[in-house]
Amino acid sequence: MVLMLAAAPAAACEFTYRITNSLGSSREVSPDELIPLTAGEIYELELSYWEDHRSCPLGPEGTVLLLEGGRWITQRQTQPLVLQAPVSWPESSSRTKTGYASFIPQQQGTWTVEILRICSREGYSGSLHFHVTN
Repeated sequence: MVLMLAAAPAAACEFTYRITNSLGSSREVSPDELIPLTAGEIYELELSYWEDHRSCPLGPEGTVLLLEGGRWITQRQTQPLVLQAPVSWPESSSRTKTGYASFIPQQQGTWTVEILRICSREGYSGSLHFHVTN
């Protein structure tokens, strides 16, 4: 008897995240934690990823951020986390890319930001969970 196990495909990009508040206090955050935020403060989310393959067909600008299942749109005041400007992706090394998203939490509650990279090489899908209080 032959036993075959199917493994779920691994993501082709490996992400790390860091959040910095308006006082400059910074810490790494992960998808499996609830990230506390204070309403009205400015935060910067740093998204860094490493391509575990060469010649990725999708540039860093192809990374999609969804807030509560919809596009996270710049200066949309009706969204609970207001993105201040488009995500910036300054020059990085050939396989490591780092982007920055500045935002202000406006509404109390728990909000999910999904990070997606959809490409022919498995891509990436992850979520960050923010808990906003006053």
